[in-house]
Order: sequence, then C-alpha cells, then structure tokens
Amino acid sequence: MKVLKAIVLLAAALPLIAPPSSAQQPQSKPAVVAKTQPQPPAKPDVPAAVPTLNVPERSQYTDRGIYLLGPNDVLELRVFGEPQFDGEFTVEEEGIVLFPFIDEPVVVQCRDVNGVRKEVAKALGKFLKTPRVYLRVKEQKSRKPATVYGAVKTPQNYEMRGRARLLQLLSNSGGVTEQHSGTIQVFHTEPPLCDEAPMPAAVAKTETGEDVLGRPYDIYRVSDLRSGKPEANPYIRHGDLVYVAEAAPIYIVGNVVNPTALYLKEGMTLTRALATVGGVREANEQKVKIYRLELSTMKQIEKIVDLKAIKANKRPDEILQAYDIIEVPKKGFDAKSVMDLVLGVARTAGTQAGGALGTRIIY
Repeated sequence: MKVLKAIVLLAAALPLIAPPSSAQQPQSKPAVVAKTQPQPPAKPDVPAAVPTLNVPERSQYTDRGIYLLGPNDVLELRVFGEPQFDGEFTVEEEGIVLFPFIDEPVVVQCRDVNGVRKEVAKALGKFLKTPRVYLRVKEQKSRKPATVYGAVKTPQNYEMRGRARLLQLLSNSGGVTEQHSGTIQVFHTEPPLCDEAPMPAAVAKTETGEDVLGRPYDIYRVSDLRSGKPEANPYIRHGDLVYVAEAAPIYIVGNVVNPTALYLKEGMTLTRALATVGGVREANEQKVKIYRLELSTMKQIEKIVDLKAIKANKRPDEILQAYDIIEVPKKGFDAKSVMDLVLGVARTAGTQAGGALGTRIIY
C-alpha cells in the first residue's frame, strides 16, 4: 500500500495537465484586434433584442456600438481653414481635455466623440463663424486588453476596438482544446469605466464570486456555449481574463480494452470513462476499485464500486474526481500488479504530454 501511495503522488505530480492557478496570468503576447461592426438601432415599433450580459454593456460602448471616451484616449482635432486650432489631445486622468483657445476644460469621459465635437464647435464659435470641426478618436488607450488563456490553441491578448463576445474571442484563439475541463472562468480585473445602462445578468453562469486576490469572476459551461445558448456567450469587457479551465487526469488500469490516462471532464462518471477506453473485458464488475487521493490531506482512500449494479440501475453512477485511479479486476485472481499497470500508464501519459509540447532553445 505504501508503494501504491507513492505511485499516486507521482501520478498527481505529472505535468500532463496540472492546471494553472486561476490567479496566474499568461505571458504577454502581441495584441490582436478583434473588430466588430456596430449593431443598428432597433425600429421604434419592433422591440429590441436585449443581450444577456454579466457586466454593464456601456462600460465601453453605447447600445448602438459607439465608443465611449476615457482617460489616456487620444483625440485628433481639425478645424477647416483654421490650422491654429489643429492638434492631438490626450484625455486627462480626470476625464477632461484642454483644448487651445477654449477657456474651460471639456469633460469627455463616458461621452461619444460626436457629442464632444458639437461642444467644441460651439465653444469655437466665439472666434469663428460657423466653424467646421473634425474630431475623431485617434488612439483608444483607456481600456486594457482582454486575455484568453488556458485550454485554447492560441492564448492571446485582445485589444477590442468594438464590442466582442466570449465566442468570438475563443474562435480567434483557435477554439478550446481537448484538455478543457468543461468550464470557462471570466475574471473581471477592471471596474467598468462607464456604468450608465446596467443590463440583466446572464442566467447561464454556474458560479460567481471572488478569487484569492479579490477579483470577481463568473463561470460558464463550454457545453452551453457550443449548444448556442445566448446567455452563455456574454460580452467581454476590457481587462477581463478569460481562462478555459484545464482538466486534471484520471487513470484507468486493469481489465479494460485500452488502459490509459484520460482528461477529467466536468461531471464525468465511471461508466462514461470506461466506455471511453473501450469497456471492460473478463472483469469482476462487482469489485471495481477507485483509488482516490484526498488533496487536502494527501492521503489515499480505496473505494469499491459495484459496476454491475450501476448498469442494472440499482445504484447511482459514480462521479469521478481528479487523479482517480480506476482498477478493473479480472474474474478470479489476477497476478498482475497494479504498480506495473500504473507505471505503464504514467509513462505513456508522460510521453504523450512531452510530445505535444513545442521545443524552444534558450541561448
């Protein structure tokens, strides 16, 4: 039993799928711009479809997709025929802009550039007759990029120049990999800059709370997103961390068609896991053993499960946990040791994990 405990600890330490801490952020990568087209306003006689959001939609854009200004944004001003007024101006931390020849600072935070342009044109009317003012946002610097990482093909930072939903960012990251556990955690690292029009909360969240650093998060299911549920596809706001949770391993040994290691999906049961490896053969189905590592105490427990009773609907299926080792015994006495089987699976899993990683040379 001491040998078996050591093997279980070794299996738990394998680099196959040790998930990163939810507070851990990925290495910085070049920002990718995710462009979206603004949505047209709804007709007065047709009710507008209300998007289900977990954050206020106007934290960056209006309901018509118009960008709302914030600190550090850069504005470009041009006045037709009057170059002395031209220039580039940065929004101050207080949300104001100091334009030349205009006595009072112009408050621009959480306003769209068109409204600011009209105010500037009115102020310049003291010097010019019907001034023709051109004003645009040259650089959007008030929002941090959103980050997608975890069990995705291409972890990436996204500087969003338009409203973007969760599915769009995941698609631009190449989609989720088979190592995903079934859940997506969305951490909100920045408070909404503009909070003018709160929207209803999404109903597809499985959990909400705060991590160890006090950052709020929501959890969504990959299955809900794949099935097209709109409430599982929230808008992602600036500074959000989107972590596709990575699955932990389980190991299936003994008298099954294909003894191997599997990624533990959300809600995976014993019968589903055994079906994934091809099923059992010449097995004592009434004495299937599950060796379970209690991570809080690092102690191993052994549980006997009657697979035959589960198949006959006489008892509920067994929900598996991370790092479980399922041993399917042979009918009668089986001389082959569990140690050899576990070590064989561990070597296979380690080889597969190593082969999946790219090679980088450090000079």
